[in-house]
This record gives sequence, C-alpha cells and structure tokens, in this order.
Amino acid sequence: MKNCNKCGKFLPHARIHLGYKNCTRCSKVEPYSAHVVYPHKTGGYVQPVDKSTKEHLDRLDRRAPSRGRVTKGGSSSWDRWLKQYMQPKNKKRRVVQKQIVRTTRSNLSIKTEAVDIYVRDGYDKALSYLNQLFQADEITLLQKSNVSNYLTDLQVMNRKERKFVLEITREETKQRVQDADWCNT
Repeated sequence: MKNCNKCGKFLPHARIHLGYKNCTRCSKVEPYSAHVVYPHKTGGYVQPVDKSTKEHLDRLDRRAPSRGRVTKGGSSSWDRWLKQYMQPKNKKRRVVQKQIVRTTRSNLSIKTEAVDIYVRDGYDKALSYLNQLFQADEITLLQKSNVSNYLTDLQVMNRKERKFVLEITREETKQRVQDADWCNT
C-alpha cells in the first residue's frame, strides 16, 4: 500500500495500477468528461473527451441537454403565450355562405349528343366536346367520366359490335324520351 506523494493519504490500488502517484484531490490532471454522440436516431454512444471539448461540443450539438440558448425576444415562449392568452379575444363574425345551385343537364341528353358527335365526327371530337361542357360547368365530373367511359367502350369494339350497341342505344333513348314526354303531359 502506497500513500500520496503530496498529502500522504492512502492511494487506492486502481490508481497505483494505472501509474498515478498522487490522489485525485492532489492531481493536476483534468478528469475526463463524456459527450453523447448520436450517429442516427436511436443509437447513441458515449465518447470520452476533456472538459473544454465537451463544452464546445455541447454548444454545437442540437441534442445536448444543457444548451443554454434563449429565444430571440429574450423572454421564454411561456411568457409570450400567457400574454397572448390574457389579451381580450376578438369576436369573430359568423360568415354565412350562400349555397350555389347548379343546374346541370340530364345524363340522357349528354350521352345522346356525345354519341351523335362520335358517329358523325369521331372519338376525339366527342371527347373534346365533353371537355368543353365540363370546363363551361354545364356537366359534372361524374357525368363527364360516365359518358367518356361509354365512348371508350364503343371505340374498343369492332364495327359489328359497335353498330349493334348503337342501334340498341338509339332505341332505348327513343323509348326514354317518349316516357318522359308521357310523364310531362
């Protein structure tokens, strides 16, 4: 068992093993500090550094526990929140929205006109006609998509199938128009 060279007190075996001849109170060697390094979100590790380096790293690190940073205004955010909370509230006026009533055309009339344009001028003209109606707010997006899907189905068919489907569609349209006329009278 050895004693400290300066104060003569008992020197622990661990310090003797490391080669120190003075106790921790009499030593002039600065003790190590630790800085926590986060290379990614959850995997931090401890890096031993001296005290001045630790202070410098803590100033730079955004995750350091004691940064000592203050807000720009000099006061804490709590004070600003409390001040805003204590101010009298402005009463908000209630805004009544007017309902817009849209008058759209019937699905039957849109489909009939689009099929007529399809037969007369072709697929592209019929689709551009539907786009014009939609942009002019005369038809809804759902009506446009339904009729354009119908036209696309016609376009994919061969001539015989298309001719057969168009004849059936014309007969159904005539029947619906007659039924509508009968109901209106």
